[in-house]
Amino acid sequence: MLLVSNFMRLSRKKPILSLPLTDVQGIRAVDPTNALHPLPGVSLLAIETAWRVSYIGFLDDAMRSSFSDQLKAALFSSSNEARLEDDAYRAHLWQNVSSQSIAASGRGKWAPITSSKRKQQRIILNGRRMGFDCAPFNAETRVTATENSVEVGGGLIEKEEEFVESLLLKACSFTVEMLENQPRDFIDFLDATSRLRSINLRDIDLSSDAAFCLVLNLYHCLLQHSLLLSIDGPPSKKTIGTFKRASCYEIGNDIFSLAELECCLLRGRTSKPSNARSPYVEAPKASQSAYRHYSLGATDPRINFVVHQGDFSGGSTVPVFTPEVMEEQLNAATSAFLSRQVKIYVNRRTIVLPKICDVYRQDFGSGDPYDCISFILQYMDEDSQDKIVELFTDETNAPSIKYRPSQQSFVTNLTLMM
Repeated sequence: MLLVSNFMRLSRKKPILSLPLTDVQGIRAVDPTNALHPLPGVSLLAIETAWRVSYIGFLDDAMRSSFSDQLKAALFSSSNEARLEDDAYRAHLWQNVSSQSIAASGRGKWAPITSSKRKQQRIILNGRRMGFDCAPFNAETRVTATENSVEVGGGLIEKEEEFVESLLLKACSFTVEMLENQPRDFIDFLDATSRLRSINLRDIDLSSDAAFCLVLNLYHCLLQHSLLLSIDGPPSKKTIGTFKRASCYEIGNDIFSLAELECCLLRGRTSKPSNARSPYVEAPKASQSAYRHYSLGATDPRINFVVHQGDFSGGSTVPVFTPEVMEEQLNAATSAFLSRQVKIYVNRRTIVLPKICDVYRQDFGSGDPYDCISFILQYMDEDSQDKIVELFTDETNAPSIKYRPSQQSFVTNLTLMM
């Protein structure tokens, strides 16, 4: 096997890094600004593979250029370009994207989490590029004539919330089958997710609609990303806890799992769950304390109907939330969820509510199921409203309120709600 690098410390006999030439997708010089450079004065070279970018430091530009020229010659000699359209090569490339991005996900950098009373390593899914190799958000900026953009170093970049919106749009365009046939598009997506490291949540007004949309879109983007790279298929009742606690994005200078984004940020100021079971997963207690300062200001009960749990109770679609039309989107998503999940049996005088109304019952008032019905009534269609009102007309014979069992079947990927 041809190796592009075989670097060793003086005290080691085994190489620190070995890469097959067939995996190399590109070579480029990296010259970060002084503020972002991890090793000022060192000349950096990036070696791109499908799943990760490796960085090598040289004493000066001449040494970097010499190594780069030799590596490019080796790549040309190996006829790597001839393999790019080969089906077997694409399969090899996709296997590396899906498995290596998980295996080499920052092990040792972040503390493990606890799931099912066992220590689990966090899986960092947006680590293909390092932060200094991504366009920043919070550098010195000034508003340009373009209302929705800011100018950094002469180039236009989006606001953070708009960048995340575009990221979710891209994520939801993928299916597992597409990734196997078009892995390069997914590699571009991985590069884009690396930019999340440049978002500083501490600089955002966490009580704003923009912050709510940003975090909710981030959550759904991470959920889709995690589902796509779930090598053993969608999660199950047994694995959903680890799936939600271990699947993470690095954002700013911190790390957030699916469970932490939901429980500590989106639900940070709402009620605690009652007897949560799969597919509802709480963040570890240590996280709930550590991430308290990231809690959003939202306390709206509609959160329960728009945060996708990965199971089929929420269908397979999610909207891309934007601050300008957030209210309309919340209403539409809530109505769509309730139309699928609420069942009314007039003859049996029974109303069946979604399981999440049981788990987060305190969000709707005192925890009484009638409080929940009073809240959701406004989001039901006219026919359903009439049936519920009819059931409550007889004050001496109140209807029976039941909850659906937890859904234990999970989607393979998300699509956009149109």
